[in-house]
Amino acid sequence: MNTTAAVPSHQRLERLTALLQEQGGVQVSQVAAEWGISEMTVRRDLQRLADQGLVARVHGGAVVAGSLRFSTRLDHHGREKKAAVRKLAATLTTTLPENGLIYLDGSTTVFHLIEHLGKRPGLQVATNNVDTFHRCAQVPGLQVLLIGGRLNTETDNLVGPMARRAMEGLAFAAAYTSAFGILPELGPCEPSLDDAEVKQLACARAGRVWLAMNHQKFGRGAAATWQLPTSHSTLVSDLNPADPQLTAYRPLVAEIL
Repeated sequence: MNTTAAVPSHQRLERLTALLQEQGGVQVSQVAAEWGISEMTVRRDLQRLADQGLVARVHGGAVVAGSLRFSTRLDHHGREKKAAVRKLAATLTTTLPENGLIYLDGSTTVFHLIEHLGKRPGLQVATNNVDTFHRCAQVPGLQVLLIGGRLNTETDNLVGPMARRAMEGLAFAAAYTSAFGILPELGPCEPSLDDAEVKQLACARAGRVWLAMNHQKFGRGAAATWQLPTSHSTLVSDLNPADPQLTAYRPLVAEIL
């Protein structure tokens, strides 16, 4: 047990912030067990971060939000996670179609894919994530469509009835997405039901689905689940495709890279 029971609160908050930056989210019970402190202490610490706008409380834990979420995406990954993200983005780059409309979600891995889109002038991009839209708009010659809706301020995704209506009028050559976590028995998971709903609809409207997941997300669940179209979905992982850890996830997709 890696106890922090006697650690001053400001140091504990610094460590908790670093963990959030590394993982993107935490579960109260897991942090309490690993650190040897009470769940009440973890909840208080998370609430202090929430009061600063750095995290959003979700059932059983918290996910990064606001400035912390944005900085986590761009600059503050741990070395191992940075390497995993770049490996995933490099693999996804080889799957990009030469033309057509593709869907991009607001995940970190997909965000790093954007820098490669300028090499395919025939592509158009649709996204419901504000950060992804602004980054795509900086790519010369790239046509970008922002799918409108109600802003989820915890994720900067546009969701709700308007987003669903917009999605229903689009057809994607491919959808590139990730998830907060994935479980063998349930599939991809998100803290927000609205976000899960939009991702499932985007994948249902896509000719091919690419789900990018680093190994730290395997076995991690959340309140809302969404389903992959098994026949034309590929799971892209930072693990070797033959790794035994992936065995339980093979029924969810047609292929694992």
